[in-house]
Amino acid sequence: MRRKKLELIQFSRALVPFLVMLFHLSGTMMAYFDYNLLGFSFIPISGGVNYFFALSGFMMYYIYRESLGQTHQLRSFLFNRFIRIYPLYWLLTCLFLFVLFLNPDFSVGHETDMDTLITSFLLVQSPRELEPVLNVAWSLVHTVFFYLVFSLLFFSKVNISRVIITIWALLTLAFALDYLYIDHYLIRFFFNQYNLIFLAGIFCAYCITHFKMNIKVSILMIIIGGLGFPVIWLNSIHPFIPISFDMGTGFASALIILGLGSVDMQKDMKIPRLFNYIGNAAFSIYLSHNFALDLLSELISQLSIYDYLGGWLTSMLLLICMLSIGCLVHSFIEKPLIHLIRKGLVEKRNSLFNPVKKTV
Repeated sequence: MRRKKLELIQFSRALVPFLVMLFHLSGTMMAYFDYNLLGFSFIPISGGVNYFFALSGFMMYYIYRESLGQTHQLRSFLFNRFIRIYPLYWLLTCLFLFVLFLNPDFSVGHETDMDTLITSFLLVQSPRELEPVLNVAWSLVHTVFFYLVFSLLFFSKVNISRVIITIWALLTLAFALDYLYIDHYLIRFFFNQYNLIFLAGIFCAYCITHFKMNIKVSILMIIIGGLGFPVIWLNSIHPFIPISFDMGTGFASALIILGLGSVDMQKDMKIPRLFNYIGNAAFSIYLSHNFALDLLSELISQLSIYDYLGGWLTSMLLLICMLSIGCLVHSFIEKPLIHLIRKGLVEKRNSLFNPVKKTV
């Protein structure tokens, strides 16, 4: 089946950052101004990151499925993943460290420790299981690990790779269900239940590329998955379903992605250009929004703006500012940075293979 642009999936990429921002905003509004935005401050997290985990697995298989088993494609895959994540992340991390130097009050105490700095810049799990310097990057640590596991599928002996990944998935499931338990930070990381959400995304991509699903069934999946989030939020406050928050929102995310992807494959959908842009800017918005929120909340608190605007208007102001800053980061930092890296590498490759001849 030919690869096509998945407009509804792109639309979801534009909506989910709002969900993440709303929940971080609600916690900040409660901490600074004792204002409970939409009642969200009672819920631990949104689960939006779990949607991105599932979406990452989905897109990896959807984009690279025809390259699996081709070892020569591995270098390109790893390079594309590297420039997609690390350059912007390193830049924003350095900027945050500079802010910490100017105002140590933004620190929670471990950001400048050497082990935290090393694990943060490498995006590997901290032995003390502390968050990276840029706290939202905890999810990138899991994402980078997943990319490395997925890269096994590029080796020519793809069947062996699939066996290894299957064993790893079964062990992860056993740890998630408490059939296995080993008290070590690496075991908790390597077999974290987030891996199951990534794998669920791969399964969704496999389904839509190999099978044609009924449109009505696909729409039903989207509805059930969408309702699953508020149900799991409520369950986190008043438990009535024996399921963890991450597994619940991960399963709901997989249903939404499977439904959206199935409809996309069968229908030519169009979304507004604004949502297409926000979908492309999702990574920049995610990386920068909490940083921006902390700085803006402190500024609003110092200037007593909340006293004039009240909770709702202050919340909307912060939300618009976070979104705008994320879009600016995407347009004026992320895109030019990636373009500059690609251009530099192309020029370097051309100079190696086509050296300029000196004239006498």
